[in-house]
Amino acid sequence: MLRTLVALATAAASLVAAAPVERAGAWDLSADVVATWHPMAHYAAAVYCGPDSVRSWSCGVHCDHTTKLNILATGGDNGYNPYYYVGTNGSHVIVSIAGTNPLSPDSIGIDIDFDLVNVDTKYFPGSSGVQVHHGFYGAFTRMAGAIGPAVQNAVKGGTKQVLVTGHSLGGAQGHLVATYLQKLLGSSATVSARVFASPRVGNPAWANYVDATLGNRAQHMVNNNDVVPQLPPGDWGFQQSSNEIWITRPGGTQYRACPGQENYSCQDGLGIVGAVVNFALYLDAAVHLGPYVGVWISSLECEY
Repeated sequence: MLRTLVALATAAASLVAAAPVERAGAWDLSADVVATWHPMAHYAAAVYCGPDSVRSWSCGVHCDHTTKLNILATGGDNGYNPYYYVGTNGSHVIVSIAGTNPLSPDSIGIDIDFDLVNVDTKYFPGSSGVQVHHGFYGAFTRMAGAIGPAVQNAVKGGTKQVLVTGHSLGGAQGHLVATYLQKLLGSSATVSARVFASPRVGNPAWANYVDATLGNRAQHMVNNNDVVPQLPPGDWGFQQSSNEIWITRPGGTQYRACPGQENYSCQDGLGIVGAVVNFALYLDAAVHLGPYVGVWISSLECEY
């Protein structure tokens, strides 16, 4: 945990030298568009309740407020391997991946394994020059062998739309998994990612690879000055992919669509002041957990 806090401080300091690009065209989303994120927030939260609760769809408010899923696969140990599930709701295949377990050293170890590593072209064909966070990549490779076939079988059964979600570490996994699944499935299915509070996953080549593979179908929601999406620091060679959805006040009701990568019109524009203020508050972690479209993403509302 100490190393994580040191990394947060380093990230805040690094923003002084950062030079994000301000892009024209950021706009506020309508209430109807924002509402489409609501079920995804519940699906992202449900995975925190664990495989047993997910399989029986008895995960409290998160299950109560979404269409019941036919669960096809679950996995993870909430440590070295994040919880995940694959299910169908009649129209979509849903893949959800949990974030960091702060009580597990193995889970925290995934986050702080910051080295950039090359990806295997068996997962990401045509990915020359692409590098991603070592810890995130390791967690991805340990779950891809189960998630991929489960989604393939659902697509073969006639469900052609795939939605991938996750929060925090699960948001990073969501970017990796969605990009992998689109390459795996090709034209047989359309894969989208709607993730929350995702840290940076890889280098600029990775961000471009995600954009080229998923385009506007890969979106990540950021709660105002949450520090996690600013990690790992850009100075370390990391960059977010496009299509940030920025909540302009913590837990607020104004949601801004931010085109391009690292858009200075949105969270990056808070600069060092926003990062330091948030760092001072981060032990509370409230802004990281939500609310996102009225939903707190954590295990606090699970039924056990």
